[in-house]
Amino acid sequence: MGYDSRGNWQPPAEWNSSWDQDDLLDALRKRGDITDKEMLQDLFDSGKDKWESQDWEQQLNERERFEVLDLYRQDYQAGRGFDDDWGIQFEREQGGGDLDLDETSAQDRYRMLLGDGYDIDYAHYNNNLAYRSTVDKLGKEYGFSDLRTDFSTPRQIRAAKAVLESSGYDWDEHWVKNNAMPYSNDEVQQLEDFKKFNQTRHFDPETNITTYIGSGDSRSLSTKLYEARAAGNYKQLTEPGAPQWLNVVAGDAPTEAYNSEGTRMVADGDVRAMYTRYLGRDHGKLVDTNIDPTDPSHDATAIGKDEIAYWEQSALDNQWTYDDLVSQIKGSTEASKNIDRGKLFYNTNAGKEAEIRGKLTAEPDQLNPPDLTIRKVAVKRPTNIPSNWQVPGV
Repeated sequence: MGYDSRGNWQPPAEWNSSWDQDDLLDALRKRGDITDKEMLQDLFDSGKDKWESQDWEQQLNERERFEVLDLYRQDYQAGRGFDDDWGIQFEREQGGGDLDLDETSAQDRYRMLLGDGYDIDYAHYNNNLAYRSTVDKLGKEYGFSDLRTDFSTPRQIRAAKAVLESSGYDWDEHWVKNNAMPYSNDEVQQLEDFKKFNQTRHFDPETNITTYIGSGDSRSLSTKLYEARAAGNYKQLTEPGAPQWLNVVAGDAPTEAYNSEGTRMVADGDVRAMYTRYLGRDHGKLVDTNIDPTDPSHDATAIGKDEIAYWEQSALDNQWTYDDLVSQIKGSTEASKNIDRGKLFYNTNAGKEAEIRGKLTAEPDQLNPPDLTIRKVAVKRPTNIPSNWQVPGV
């Protein structure tokens, strides 16, 4: 029987619009799609497979089947790009109910069987013991790591049908009923509840280890912890290390330069940073000349602009990359006497505090508090008041 790589039936290549039903039957018998005694109703294994009974094959007469197949032939030979869920071999439903093929138009029947507006009836396959028996064979490759997972794609159904049609395949009905049938609605709800409330993290205060566990794992906690830790699904809290010394300098970080191949090259400011890190020079001491140690003005802690220019020109002449220049400076005698203080961190606000303070006006002179003296005045009797008068408070 002719099927293409997608599992769709291939009509005879010589079939054209002049053929009638008998011509198609003769071609199919010669090709071996059906036997001499079979008709179109037997083309897609109708009545031969105890696991499959397709509605459309039961309801349509031979003439109606021919009309549907002829429409399919026209689209197939025209190279129509069928959707992945295409196939007259699939059970289909409309709005949750079975298809009603009692239509007067062959085009309508064809459209229904192609799936245009009609869904694959996955419930038919999920309730079918034979199809469910194949999930163990299909396995993780087809999305059945859990044997009770529903059929949900045409690829799964085609693969299951291929397993059923394979030579010598047999299955145990009792095993299927107990191990491979889909979860009921109540079981699905219970699984969702379990995932919602199941512990997915475990913290051990003695070792400070947090272990991460799958939400759908219903095994014992000890087993889950053992496997999760063996797989590295954990994190341990440790005490913080000693404070790290940071090599902070004033100014802006140099802008890194790269060539077309993505290799870092020497840019402005890189040599000064290398001198600070690998030679222990003072990043803030940038002088014009400092390359000649016999010069009385030579400062062993400063960085000379002539030193920077020398290395930048050497890098240009020798086509050194940034890493090449680092190797040159690190290999010097001066570098061997210095301790590498690590990567430089640039503080763009360094010195800003002193600069701002320098712009402030001087503090005003302190004012002395006033010296106030309160005198005590004695109360005396006025001389013009007779002595026998009583004056309150005197």
